[in-house]
Amino acid sequence: MVYEMFQTKVADSLRSQLGEDYKLTLLKVPKNNGMILDGLSITRKDLSASPTIYLNSYYERYQEGISFNSIVSEILQIYQENSSVTHLDFSILNDFSLLKDKVLYKLIHTESNKDLLSDLPSIPYLDLSIVFYLFLEKTEYGQMTALIHNDHLKSWNTTLDEIYQLAAANTPRFLPAELKTMAEVMKSIAKDHLGGEYREELIDELLSAPSASPLYMLTNSSGICGACAILYPGQLKGFADMLEKDLVILPSSIHEVLLIPYEDTLSFEDLSGMVSHINRSEVPVEDRLSDHVYLYCRSLDQVVFAGAPASSTLS
Repeated sequence: MVYEMFQTKVADSLRSQLGEDYKLTLLKVPKNNGMILDGLSITRKDLSASPTIYLNSYYERYQEGISFNSIVSEILQIYQENSSVTHLDFSILNDFSLLKDKVLYKLIHTESNKDLLSDLPSIPYLDLSIVFYLFLEKTEYGQMTALIHNDHLKSWNTTLDEIYQLAAANTPRFLPAELKTMAEVMKSIAKDHLGGEYREELIDELLSAPSASPLYMLTNSSGICGACAILYPGQLKGFADMLEKDLVILPSSIHEVLLIPYEDTLSFEDLSGMVSHINRSEVPVEDRLSDHVYLYCRSLDQVVFAGAPASSTLS
């Protein structure tokens, strides 16, 4: 079954199961780094909210042998488990006074998001852009957010400077930074995957090999769009002062960055090549942040390029 037919058949099957009280719409949804995902919007006719379920990954699973009926059943279950989202009072989106404590920021790559950024209030930051969103609700299934567009600023009668000030205060408070050693990260991953077979002493032995430089991961408490923690006031400064070293920043993804205490022996060219290779081979397109390596300079209290800015897109 070709992809277009798969999408239509999924929508038709769900429409017949949900009944006449629901409207189902297939739509193209622009995402980070120029990605366009195929969404299925499901709207109950007496409600204004319409959760969107993305079908791209479901088609991949269908091609791998998962039955069509199993996929439809899973999508229906996900919708029903998240039906509480549709009962949010979306009238608050018209009242900026009720939204001020929900304005947060995140970082995206500028060149790879030129079309998206044309419709967003944003602030340049190196080869990145600070953009803004509303954090509306968090459930056991994920987060409900809404990207802030230029039209929102007009309807709210506010300015870019005001939403930046709100986000700069809200984001570190709402999603505090988390700084971990890579040993801690690896142990957490191993524990999640091994379950009852996890043995910390074995992991310690694997991680005991000497390393050229210690490595740390900086993210936020949700692990989502946590690379912006480099913007948190005093975050990099406090860590660099504790180590008494500048910090090399590797943009692992939009969700986290890796930090290395600066040493003269480090090659920025090699590190940049490594980041670029990992972006292409390991990081999904929509999660890529930058190919660039950055440096936090203690003397300047500022993040700067560790080399000449890259102009290529993250494709």
